Amino acid sequence: MSLVGRKIRVELGGKTILHNIDFRANAGQLIGILGPSGCGKSTLLGALSGFRPAGAGNVSYQGQDLYANFENLKRNIGFVPQDDIVPLALRVERVLEYTAELRLFDIAPEVRRARVERVITKLGLAKSRAQRVSSLSGGQRKRVSVGVELLSEPTILFADEPTSGLDPALERSLTESFAKLTQDDASIVIVTTHIMTSLDLLDRVCVLYEGRLVYFGPVNELKAYFTVDDYVHIYARLQAKPAEQWRSEFIKSTLYATYLK
Repeated sequence: MSLVGRKIRVELGGKTILHNIDFRANAGQLIGILGPSGCGKSTLLGALSGFRPAGAGNVSYQGQDLYANFENLKRNIGFVPQDDIVPLALRVERVLEYTAELRLFDIAPEVRRARVERVITKLGLAKSRAQRVSSLSGGQRKRVSVGVELLSEPTILFADEPTSGLDPALERSLTESFAKLTQDDASIVIVTTHIMTSLDLLDRVCVLYEGRLVYFGPVNELKAYFTVDDYVHIYARLQAKPAEQWRSEFIKSTLYATYLK
């Protein structure tokens, strides 16, 4: 299973938001899209998921054009937006049950119930299943949002800034949950983030700067590529050169040839 983006270009109001981005994700990978605020992370996530198609370039899933076949392929895709949209007044278990009834109406009730239980267990929501969503911590509330998408058992899960606003412990815990999904289900999970503390859990990192792709590859080569001794210094390091120069150098690198060609 693979998701491949080629020359993804997005323009809005006469301004280019994404400049010919290449991307590749394979089964069992947790991939983080990083970069300073306003660099195009959410735009790229929308383009890769097919929910906000790019104006130019293409995205393929299992060799099929995602945009041309979106209606048939979207059942394989889960998307968790930045803002939680689950009903705050309902209890956790009821949110999942209600969602299952709406989205999985064509399968047997006992199968729906089994999926709800599986999601509750997988995301560590057992102790809070009877609580109202409004009473949950930010991290637990985000898990409910993720759980809503997991009910349909997507092969690809996209999450836009899922750890934003969480304290470091909750941020790492949620990222560990994403990593476990890729290990247990051999699915693909792609998240946007600007937080550097849990990068060691990622399989691949995609770094954007002013809408350009300036790095794609393993986490363990990130520091050496940007010549920094700590991940937190990467964004400051990016300011040392124009974005287009970073992009040009990356395209000529062995990393690009190894992981994206």
